[in-house]
Amino acid sequence: MKKLLLFLSLVIVLTLSVKDSYSQRILLSEGFETSGMNADSLPTNWLKFPDVGPNPSYPQGVWAARDSGAFFPGVNGIIHSRAHTGHRGMTIAWRAADPLTDVANQWVFTDSVRVQAGDSLIFWMLLGTPEDLPLTNYIDTMQVRVGIIQAPEESFSTKLATIRSLDSNNNWTQYKFSLNQFAGQLVYIAFRYYMNTAVDGLWCNIDDIFVGNRSFTSVNPIGSNVPDRFALNQNYPNPFNPKTTIKFDLAKASNTVITVFDASGKQVAELVNGFLKAGYYETSFDATSLPSGTYFYKLQTNDFVSTKKMILVK
Repeated sequence: MKKLLLFLSLVIVLTLSVKDSYSQRILLSEGFETSGMNADSLPTNWLKFPDVGPNPSYPQGVWAARDSGAFFPGVNGIIHSRAHTGHRGMTIAWRAADPLTDVANQWVFTDSVRVQAGDSLIFWMLLGTPEDLPLTNYIDTMQVRVGIIQAPEESFSTKLATIRSLDSNNNWTQYKFSLNQFAGQLVYIAFRYYMNTAVDGLWCNIDDIFVGNRSFTSVNPIGSNVPDRFALNQNYPNPFNPKTTIKFDLAKASNTVITVFDASGKQVAELVNGFLKAGYYETSFDATSLPSGTYFYKLQTNDFVSTKKMILVK
């Protein structure tokens, strides 16, 4: 009997362990703290294109994991690399542009990851002029892509978004992207610093990159048009039992969160949490586990907040 109880206990422990490891499945978690300590290093199996900077007078004009506070030769001394957490982050400065064309086209690829349904890409990024650098307003853009090989050709990768610095007020901002469309594939995450720096451009800092199933955006785009204003629409059907659809409009790209609260103000669900491009969207709410009553759902972006009421009747 004791042996049977011991066996059952081991089965339960192993089952819970498997369940927990799946619920926190981590394909990549990179904070750059243990990356090579050379001046222009990257984590193992990561690649950058090109390998050297385009300007001979600025050999550091490439992606690299750098200590927070490291200066960029040829760039204003006020500007130095920054980390979101810890002491190191991945950075690049505007002097990465070709001196003849003023165009920066610098790629960096992670190691390969095999994506499953429910996986997401999450990272923190600071780009453009930060708030503590007054009297300037340089805009930066960054492409986020997923590729099938580590090669700097657009045909080998899918663009998830182009992030513009002013969309994040030039502060450290967390971005989240669903990777569901790549489920079952072996892919590489790519960041492409691609812009004309003749007028704009300053730098980009990326840190705390995560790929796994911790969180992902559960939302569907509707059409390809871009609305001229933000909006949160009334759910349909309403009253509902137990599922309903919520549609919302984003006039520009933004971090987007949709949460549901009960009548007491307690949060009971988070339907969307991620960076979305401008467009029309819908998401669904399943209240199977909740009692009948009045609930409120809230849309919050960088520039817009709206709350509406819905009624669950069982």
